[in-house]
Amino acid sequence: MFTCGVILFGGVVSASAASFRVSHDVPLSWSASCTIVTSGDHIKNVKDVKTRARMGKITKAYVTHDAVNKVTLHISRKLGIVNYKSGLVAKVSKGKLIVTVI
Repeated sequence: MFTCGVILFGGVVSASAASFRVSHDVPLSWSASCTIVTSGDHIKNVKDVKTRARMGKITKAYVTHDAVNKVTLHISRKLGIVNYKSGLVAKVSKGKLIVTVI
């Protein structure tokens, strides 16, 4: 089961003008966290990005600013000879910050 924590482990929070600490943990796989700075329905900045492999190794982690209201944290992880790709998508819509796992 996947769970995302935004502030107090809610998936959606009000995002008018604030900084939010977003974190996600996949047991025995990987964890990631970052701070998302919002203003209105725009994401202004993503900072303090941290990733950790529970098993295997993180080979690549980067953030793309896909739209003014959407960012994606891309994570590539290697476990033995198998490569996995996953990450987090954060989107501001109608004053709410929504975080999903990809």
